Amino acid sequence: MSNLTPILFARADSIYKQLPGTDVWDADRNALNCDNTEPGVYHPPCRAWGAFAMFANPRPGERDLAIWSVWKIRKYGGVLEHPAASKLWPEMGLPRPGQRDEYGGFTVGI
Repeated sequence: MSNLTPILFARADSIYKQLPGTDVWDADRNALNCDNTEPGVYHPPCRAWGAFAMFANPRPGERDLAIWSVWKIRKYGGVLEHPAASKLWPEMGLPRPGQRDEYGGFTVGI
């Protein structure tokens, strides 16, 4: 088990890169190559899932990164950072704030 918390799908200029104890995976490192088996922080691209998705132009496969992130979190634990209005919540059956899902996951609205 690593002492570093994996941060996946971070921006190149992410503040996470300044935090001690993190292993940041930005586009250059390709988070899909991260073989972590411990909780992480997942921040997959959201433009294909947001309220203005119809105007977005995501790269091929980009939308799938959020689904992949949810499954990794369900298996190993962690945090999903995604907009409250994202269509990912109902698509993946994620719990509403104050509720838990069958995987023990819960949502915090900010």
